[in-house]
Amino acid sequence: MSGPLEERELQERLREAAALGDLEEVRRLLRSGADVNSPNEINGWTCLHWACKRNHAEVVSCLIDAGADKEILTAKGELAAQLTSKKEIRKIMGELVLKVRIQNLRENDFIEIELDRQELTYQDLLKVSCCELGVNQEQVEKIRKLPNTLVRKDKDVARLQDFQELELVLMKSDNSRFRNAASTLTERSCYNSKASKLTY
Repeated sequence: MSGPLEERELQERLREAAALGDLEEVRRLLRSGADVNSPNEINGWTCLHWACKRNHAEVVSCLIDAGADKEILTAKGELAAQLTSKKEIRKIMGELVLKVRIQNLRENDFIEIELDRQELTYQDLLKVSCCELGVNQEQVEKIRKLPNTLVRKDKDVARLQDFQELELVLMKSDNSRFRNAASTLTERSCYNSKASKLTY
């Protein structure tokens, strides 16, 4: 029977193999009983965080198949899917990545948001977009898929593709209060509020 020290070493080696993209070693360690969801004690990174950060798609698939939890947050509050720069890995992770901005602001850059493909609803899109852009949901008159298509209901959201551009159209009367909304954007992540409740 393996002791706590051996177990810890096994988890550490699994995280290292995932970071290096060593698929065979990852499989071998999983067969040896390494805990796929074991986080590093200092930074909270799991093997899935490392595989995503280093863009090892095959390792990510293997870890998901082995039961890796996509909702685990690092010590800095990052989800594994937020660490990758590869579209194919975001797809494997079940994420839809969209670009959103507020209509008519002088600052017309987009920000990227992630939505869980399992929960593609209009309400979810509205909530995450508003949270990331620092806008109150009640101020949003409509959501427009650029150049000129209204997004009105869950079915419209389900049809969205990765990296489509969306615009939040705000109510006219209160527009002045949001002129500087783009400058007050913070790096806080509003994706998946459930995840933060699960990790204590």
